[in-house]
Amino acid sequence: MPALAQVQVGRYRLSRYQQIVTEYKRDGTVLVKVTGSRVVLESADGQLRMEAGAITAESRLQTGQETRLTRARAEGQVTFRLTQPKEKRTARGSAGIVFYDDATRQVTLQNGVFVEVDDPRFLATQKGDRGTIYLGEEDLRVVLEGDPERTETVIQPKRPPAEEAKK
Repeated sequence: MPALAQVQVGRYRLSRYQQIVTEYKRDGTVLVKVTGSRVVLESADGQLRMEAGAITAESRLQTGQETRLTRARAEGQVTFRLTQPKEKRTARGSAGIVFYDDATRQVTLQNGVFVEVDDPRFLATQKGDRGTIYLGEEDLRVVLEGDPERTETVIQPKRPPAEEAKK
């Protein structure tokens, strides 16, 4: 079985691509665009994962500093997963286009948005036309917008483990 092709840039990697285009800019910015049937962008710590038809990742190379993913754009039936390990919280979902911006700690979603938030206290599902996920250090905020006919939020509290055992 052939080795899995992948590009490692700092603390993230791109894999499962059929074509890769890399652009090195004068200011130290590197743009890497991968395309294929289901390409993957994943952070080394596992807190960010996107899978799509095409992903463009931008990073900044600076001497003596860690290379970080500064922005990413995924398009073509995107699925994503964002984890906050300290809070034991995961947001996962899908959209037509997903933008990630490390500076603002925001994920912007467009075209047929679905988000599921799995928290130790609750499970929430949300649908809309477009939205933004704000990734704070402790908080997670999801803002969805769109036609009221296509926008929905359902939040269900989880039962404590002791209550589950009593059943």
